[in-house]
Amino acid sequence: MLRRVLAYASAFLIVFAVGLTGAEARVDRHAALILDANTGAILHNDDGDASRHPASLTKMMTLYLTFETLQSGRLRMSDRITISEHAADQAPSKLDLKPGDQITVENAIRAIVTKSANDIAVALAEKIGGSETNFARLMNARARAIGMSGTHYENASGLPNDEQITTARDMATLALHLQDDFPQYYPFFSTRVFSYGGKSYRNHNTMLNTFAGVDGIKTGYTRASGFNLVTSLRRGEKHLVGVVFGGRTAASRNAEMRVLLTRMLSRASRNKTRRPMLLAHLRSEPKIAQRPVKRAQVRTEAPQPSVQADAAETPVQIFKVRAVPISTKSRAPSPDDTTDMEDSGREAPARSVRPIQTAPSGYTRVGNVSAQPGAQVAPIRSFAPADLASSSTASITTATAKIERVAAYTPPPPAPALRPQRLQQREETGLHDPPVIRGMPPSTLGAQARALGGQPEPRRNTARTTNGGRYSVQIGAYSSIDDAQRALTDVQDRAGRLLAGVSSVTNPTMKNGHQIFRARFTGFNANRAASTCNALRRQSVDCFVMAAE
Repeated sequence: MLRRVLAYASAFLIVFAVGLTGAEARVDRHAALILDANTGAILHNDDGDASRHPASLTKMMTLYLTFETLQSGRLRMSDRITISEHAADQAPSKLDLKPGDQITVENAIRAIVTKSANDIAVALAEKIGGSETNFARLMNARARAIGMSGTHYENASGLPNDEQITTARDMATLALHLQDDFPQYYPFFSTRVFSYGGKSYRNHNTMLNTFAGVDGIKTGYTRASGFNLVTSLRRGEKHLVGVVFGGRTAASRNAEMRVLLTRMLSRASRNKTRRPMLLAHLRSEPKIAQRPVKRAQVRTEAPQPSVQADAAETPVQIFKVRAVPISTKSRAPSPDDTTDMEDSGREAPARSVRPIQTAPSGYTRVGNVSAQPGAQVAPIRSFAPADLASSSTASITTATAKIERVAAYTPPPPAPALRPQRLQQREETGLHDPPVIRGMPPSTLGAQARALGGQPEPRRNTARTTNGGRYSVQIGAYSSIDDAQRALTDVQDRAGRLLAGVSSVTNPTMKNGHQIFRARFTGFNANRAASTCNALRRQSVDCFVMAAE
């Protein structure tokens, strides 16, 4: 009897240990780091020095060496690259060129940035290094030279390899070097669409279109790494570089990046004190390797590498949310592929957050655009603790450097109060004249600042919206910025093309001594605002149109 009990206990412990190991393995994929590019200070660090698999973030170094070779004059944008059998054999994502096909260096760069084409990355590596193996040696030499001490490369594409590792800190370092060392080539990372061979390829980095101020740089995915992202954000005089590893989906990864960047903007400096991280060239710089020439009746040897290895009034936070058509669903990535595909699968909602529908003073609620009878407010997707930082801005702490408090901020004088305005609707919208909602007076800047934990309010973003109009569609008011942002993301996911490229705002204000965040889509003209809200109503999304003079 005792032996049987001991046997059962041993089996239970083994199963528990295996389950724990699996859970730890899943958690260990995650890491996040936000760096102030103006000062070099680390504003947020969550396992930023832990080893992670880079996946297609590897191609950032592939392009770094490409830019270096271009800058030296040993390679030109018009030069043609021949696709080898080894390059053509790479797993997706790829342009699927055949052995012997050719592509220019410029098109190769765009294919890597947008499509994250593995076959093109390998072909470019062979063009510069003679072979992918030798090119990997160059990658490692350059990584050591710029201080990426936690990084090791085995290939040029980022396809699965247990020995290919990096850290979030190293990826942020590489992102800064790409911007500092090659300002003339860095704009390639903002390419949104690449056309080649009669096809158009959208950039896998959807943050370029859905979050104001993002100018690059790269996404990555393998089963071992999860969904990875390196992002550069410029708003006004502030500049942040963010890294997120191990997202469960592309959507959750992007959502975490949005939350972290939004919070850290209030701590970012407007003064550039960091010197550019310009790097002296290696003693042996990359050269274009000549391909071996086959000779009849002469035993050929493996080609020798030609390069040695040491070579505003109110604190309005403006951003855009991801726009994905939800009518189709992309295929699940293969375990051996680096797809970098945007994840269109919906996450299971864990809870619903019912918005507090309020209208601020100075606005008129336009159109009777309530949800259909019996319709419920769309559930807000939840994110696991490993995927998202805490919902409280005050809970984010710095793991490696203390953040100095920003000097007291004196707000500008308030603008004149907005007067109610009635929106003239078209007949086809089906909207009737609505009652005016009584709003609450706007809170003072001091009260808002205290409610935000003493953080200085971010400046109003001046990025142009889709239509440049003065009308917005409000979908609700929420108790936290996270809930408001997730609601905006959820509604835009459901709406698909209806809200593609439309800016959104989380507008904080005070109500009964508590802060709420109004979730709005902005930049509409009068007619489009009404028709958009009417279309959302047909999708069971409660909303109303706000107009301001």
